[in-house]
Amino acid sequence: MREVGIVSRVINKNIVEIRAATKDECEKCPLSETCPSHLSEKGGTILALNDVGADIGDLVEYEYEEKDILKGIFTVYMIPFFYFLLGLFIGFIFEKVFNVHIGHLENLLTVLTTGVFLGIGIISVRKKDRDFRIPSKVVAVLYRNPGFVNAELLKKQ
Repeated sequence: MREVGIVSRVINKNIVEIRAATKDECEKCPLSETCPSHLSEKGGTILALNDVGADIGDLVEYEYEEKDILKGIFTVYMIPFFYFLLGLFIGFIFEKVFNVHIGHLENLLTVLTTGVFLGIGIISVRKKDRDFRIPSKVVAVLYRNPGFVNAELLKKQ
C-alpha cells in the first residue's frame, strides 16, 4: 500500500520519520474514534527506511504491507484479551477449586486477578510497541524542500 507524507525528522542516514495525514480510510474505519492517529490533527507518524535520501520537509511517497498492519492490530487487541482471559481463569480457579476468598464479596478475587492480568497485558503491549516498528520504505521524493523546513506545512500535516 502506498501513501504520501512529509518527512518530519531524520533519525539517522537510513531512517526517517514521516508525518502522514489521515485519509478517507480512517473516516470509514469503525475503530477510528479510538485510534490515536485519527484523533490527532497532525496524523500519524511512521518510521521508514530512507533509500532515496529524503530530508526534513520533503514530500515523499512511502509503502508498507497490509499484513504488517494486521499483525500490529492483532498484537494491540489480542494480547490484552488473552491476559484478561488468563486472569479470569486463574481467579476462578483460586475461588472455586482452592476456596480462596477476599472479604465477604463473592468473585472479588476473580475481578482483581482479571484486572491485574489485563494491566499486565496492556503494559506488555506498550513495551512491545516500542520495539516493534512497521517496516515501511520511502519509495520516492515527490517534492524536495529547497533547503528549509516549511513549518506551516508540517503543522497542517
